[in-house]
Amino acid sequence: MSDLNITSTPDLRRPLLITAFTGWNDAGEAASAAVRFMHRRWRAETIGNIDPENFYDFTQARPKVRLERGERVIDWPSNVISAKRLDHLDRDVILLAGIEPHLAWHTYVEAIFEVCQTFDVSGILTLGALLAEVSHARPVRVNGSASDDDLARTLAVDPNARSTYQGPTGIVGVINQMARTKNIPAGSLWANMPFYVQRTPNPKGTLAILEKLNTSFGFDLTLHDLEVFAARFEAQVATDIEGNPEVAAYARRVADQVDEDDEDQIDIEMEPENELPDAGEMVDELERFLREQRNDSGGASS
Repeated sequence: MSDLNITSTPDLRRPLLITAFTGWNDAGEAASAAVRFMHRRWRAETIGNIDPENFYDFTQARPKVRLERGERVIDWPSNVISAKRLDHLDRDVILLAGIEPHLAWHTYVEAIFEVCQTFDVSGILTLGALLAEVSHARPVRVNGSASDDDLARTLAVDPNARSTYQGPTGIVGVINQMARTKNIPAGSLWANMPFYVQRTPNPKGTLAILEKLNTSFGFDLTLHDLEVFAARFEAQVATDIEGNPEVAAYARRVADQVDEDDEDQIDIEMEPENELPDAGEMVDELERFLREQRNDSGGASS
């Protein structure tokens, strides 16, 4: 039996598969929230799912229980596939709101490419978000890459750029690599999220991704309510940070460095880690900075 359950086969025109996964590739849940937003805003039709049984350790991704009309219902970790016909464009969209699997990645990815074959998908766009040394007070930078010239032009990225990253990867990297082997055009967009901001979800990152999709593909998604939510979130983060003088000093230092390096765009290819410091190194740097601040304060008061 296939792990892919197709429940509906609408007539779609050269659909673009857009997908994001909660977990390692999803800092601040910015990417997965973008796919969920599109699903809700478009009222996209659910056309299938990937059975979670063979792909998850349920002690890590636990099912949830809820009451429905007084009866207890269990919701298992889900990978929902939905579709939207976009009459104002020349192709439609399939959305996959997924969870990075714990097990059987080869089988999981093959289920995704079974979707591509079933609906004659014209391309794949993976969304991600990563922790980076960027300022919470600046616009969220969204970097992209593509393996296909037409998709690269649509995303306004360099089609000749290639990643030099070597190291651990996530399910997004595996999907993009597999797409190349299957000659399916593939692209990737990554939102750079400030690593010292702990609040999740981060709607500012989600908004940046959706704005990029609107600009690139002409989706005409209405984002006003998300803009309001993102502005409130940014104000709350600013309040949190200013309430902690040590973190506030570090945030100002990051902002100053970003201003100095503003012309040097962070280059993200098919992997989020390319050209970026290791997340552990960034945390170590923050801890060193805070220790220095505490030592300086102690010296001043003695």
